[in-house]
Amino acid sequence: MAGNTEAGRSFARRDQLLKLQSQIQKLWEEEKIFEATARSTPPDPDEKFFGNFPYPYMNRFLHLGHAFSLSKLEFAAGYHRLCGRNVLLPFAFHCTGMPIKASADKLAREMEQYGNPPLFPSEEDFTDEIEESKIEEGNLVAPDKFKSKRSKATAKSGREKF
Repeated sequence: MAGNTEAGRSFARRDQLLKLQSQIQKLWEEEKIFEATARSTPPDPDEKFFGNFPYPYMNRFLHLGHAFSLSKLEFAAGYHRLCGRNVLLPFAFHCTGMPIKASADKLAREMEQYGNPPLFPSEEDFTDEIEESKIEEGNLVAPDKFKSKRSKATAKSGREKF
C-alpha cells in the first residue's frame, strides 16, 4: 500500500486507518447496528444492556470528571450495541436527579411567594422584623456583650419562611 509522502514522511498507517474507518462505518450503516428495533418478545437477560446517567445539574464548576463519567457509559453502551445487544441508555433519569427536583420545587415556592417577576422584600423589612422579635422576646443584650443564635444550620437556612 503506497502512502503519500511529504518531506520524507510516510502517511501509510494513517491512510490505512482512514480506509478501515470508512469500511467499518459503511458496514455499521448497512447492518443498522446503532438503530434499535422493537421486538414482539422481550430480550433475554444476556441480550440487553441498561445504562443510566444522572441529570447533569451544576452545583459547582464543570470539571473533567463529568465528561469522564459520561464517556465511560457511552463507551459501554456503544460496545454492547456492537455486540448485538438491545441497549437502553435513558440520559438523566436517575435517583441523583432529586436535587434538581428539590431546586425546581423551591423555585415554584418562591414564584408563589414573591411573584413572577419576583418582588423581594427590602432589607429594611428584615431588620424591622428582627428588632421587633428581640423586643418581644426580651432578649436585649448589653452592647458590650456578644450573644449569637447563629449556627451553621441557621446560616445555611436563609430567611425564607415556608
